[in-house]
Amino acid sequence: MKFRHINTFRLGIIALTATCSLAGCDSQLDIIPKGQSTLGTVTDLEMLFNQSYDLGVPYNDIGIICNESLGQGENVPLKLSQKSTLSYALLAYDESVDRANLTLTDDRYGNAYKYINYMNTIIEKMPEAAGDESKKEALIAEAHVMRAYLHWILVNIYARQYDAATADTDGGIAYVTDLNVTEIKKKATVAEVYDKILADCSDTYINALPVTHSDVLRGDQAWGNAVRAKVLMQMKRYADALPYAKKALDLNGTIEDRSGTVDAGDWILTKQAGSNYIYFGTMVAPFTEVISPETVARFERGDYVKDYAFLFGMKPGEGGDDDDDDDAEEWDAKAMLLKAKDVINGIKAKRKSDAQDTDITDETGQTDDEIGDEGDEYVAPNAANPAWSELFGMMNSGVIGAAQYYSINANVNCYGITSDRMYYTLAECLIRTGKTDEGLELVNQVRRCRISPDQYAPLTASTETEAMEQLQRSKWIECLCTYENFFDCKRWNSEEKYRRTITRTIMDMEGNISTFEIAPDSKLWILPFPLNVTRKNPTLTQNY
Repeated sequence: MKFRHINTFRLGIIALTATCSLAGCDSQLDIIPKGQSTLGTVTDLEMLFNQSYDLGVPYNDIGIICNESLGQGENVPLKLSQKSTLSYALLAYDESVDRANLTLTDDRYGNAYKYINYMNTIIEKMPEAAGDESKKEALIAEAHVMRAYLHWILVNIYARQYDAATADTDGGIAYVTDLNVTEIKKKATVAEVYDKILADCSDTYINALPVTHSDVLRGDQAWGNAVRAKVLMQMKRYADALPYAKKALDLNGTIEDRSGTVDAGDWILTKQAGSNYIYFGTMVAPFTEVISPETVARFERGDYVKDYAFLFGMKPGEGGDDDDDDDAEEWDAKAMLLKAKDVINGIKAKRKSDAQDTDITDETGQTDDEIGDEGDEYVAPNAANPAWSELFGMMNSGVIGAAQYYSINANVNCYGITSDRMYYTLAECLIRTGKTDEGLELVNQVRRCRISPDQYAPLTASTETEAMEQLQRSKWIECLCTYENFFDCKRWNSEEKYRRTITRTIMDMEGNISTFEIAPDSKLWILPFPLNVTRKNPTLTQNY
């Protein structure tokens, strides 16, 4: 089975370009001993913002923890048999595994602090730098807000969820604000970290940013307001977050329109998409992410990507550019895929009738029968070879019902911020402050660009709890391949009304079923500091 249209040369060029771009930028930051640098002009310092911010992909660890993902093409039954590995600990929700000693390094952690060092260089050296004085205030402000955002990402991954009752004693992370790289940076409490984050994304700094910016790697006021909104919402200060989320959307309320997927047969999302406030992505994503059966069950019928995007954008009859037997191969593939679908449905039916069966339950407490049950009468337009492929999900993960994404024209903003997701931030803040109708209307605005009009129906609710259930289901799919689902689960788990035990159901190719659970207060929700850092900094004791 061949897919000649996959441009491996293009993939190689993308990777090479990204590497060269980052290397070129690093060469401009000629760091000398003790954190001092040779950069001395406004122009040189501004170039430190020209980063391809690389924090990796969330679906290899935090996406697994919240059960959005099963990883990146890993054979899950095999990983579950290897019980002294990080993959096993996350997939099996096994707290007994010593994750700290298995985490030798962590590129996300290291890269985040590298970018923080760049921001500190700008903040410290810009006042005395030679060059355009009129640019200095905005550039210093941008560095402060970026420093806040990077620390906010780190504290939500490597520390406990912010809770006002315990934040003063909960261990946090090191909040780095200087260039003395030889000094041990002491771990602050979660409360201290958030105090510094809020100081770095203050109104003064936000208002000093340019009103708009054409480069998605650079910050403007929409981004600054979005950062503060997300910080305050993660602190569960919903009323305080609301005006910042609203201001961000007033400045940039672009919603990515996915209806073009119908004609293109592919989900095409560029890095420069107008809905990106700031882009923290990788080469291509969600390419090769395997989503769990529980996540598959959450898609709505008529979802443009799930039901209209084809494997590598290949509609039947459009896959080859030569005169050989590609068309025959495509139809062979279609027959194989349809047969696989029959096998999957048969095993699912067996599960339903089996005494050991346990319904798939998501983090909102709903079963798979209650989520996106499409019925036998609905056949998606791309059913023969969908981009979210259950065939390749099954083959590569060894899990029935999992789906793997196979197309390379979507560039999801993994660790950045988008206006699409800011609609959900504002929506939840409205719902939490008694404005359920207004909140769900914002969710519906996004859904109208996600769901075919033949299948779209507006969400409604009469109570906060009902509205939150609606928001949670839709937001989960909106935020695939990002940190959002993990961060949301941690926040909801700290609230009695919304805390949930998540159950992962794994059915292998022989129909054997295993279930695993993660409790709301499990220490797995906190990732370990890597050994190469803790060995040099004794204050960085693990936070779980």
